[in-house]
Amino acid sequence: MFGELSIIQVFKSSPTMVVLLACSIVTVGFAVERLMYFMSSSVDARRFMNEVTGHLKNGNPRAALDYCQKHNKPIARVMAQGCANLNRPYDEQVQRLDTAIELEQVEMERNIGVLGTMANIAPLLGLFGTVVGIIRAFADIARTGSGGGAVVAMGVSEALLTTAAGIIVAVIATVFFNVFTRRIRSRVAQLEDAREHWLTLASQMQRRRQSQSAKAPAAAAPAPAPKPQPEPVGV
Repeated sequence: MFGELSIIQVFKSSPTMVVLLACSIVTVGFAVERLMYFMSSSVDARRFMNEVTGHLKNGNPRAALDYCQKHNKPIARVMAQGCANLNRPYDEQVQRLDTAIELEQVEMERNIGVLGTMANIAPLLGLFGTVVGIIRAFADIARTGSGGGAVVAMGVSEALLTTAAGIIVAVIATVFFNVFTRRIRSRVAQLEDAREHWLTLASQMQRRRQSQSAKAPAAAAPAPAPKPQPEPVGV
């Protein structure tokens, strides 16, 4: 009950409240969906990178790729691109990793724009409902010819409920929007740090392979045959 108004009466008298109810359902639904996504995709990035680099340093890139594919996490999908393109040129590895990070960022930002939109339009919808309610209240007073403080107060209080509802929806949407935006920045920073760590390790492995391949021909080349000594001339 809102004073002498029931919830059913409020929704019957103000279509804007129905719209705000739909906005609140959308806001809570998308907020819960994003919250579940971030909780399910959370991983200890430092520990994950230690496992991947451990396999690579042991000379087993296939095990590193299998480890990444086994974990359905953003950092695992990015590092899987690195493992799959380990033997490609350095510039191509950078491009593949950057593209993988961008795709993960797009997935993180999915439905975040809806929360931002709700945070912006909910107060405006509430204000619109208030203005319409006040106009209707004064129009009823003018049409019936009866007024008074009680009648005006009842109409204004009914109209102001839409503003309160819009503010509540906007506050919820703004809080979740800011929380998720900060979480996205943190996740992207982790992915970029993992990318730099991977590129450094891949560059070291590539130099090591080049050094080993340069030494191999020299080691495999046969020793030159000794020059024949001239036979002594008999006296």
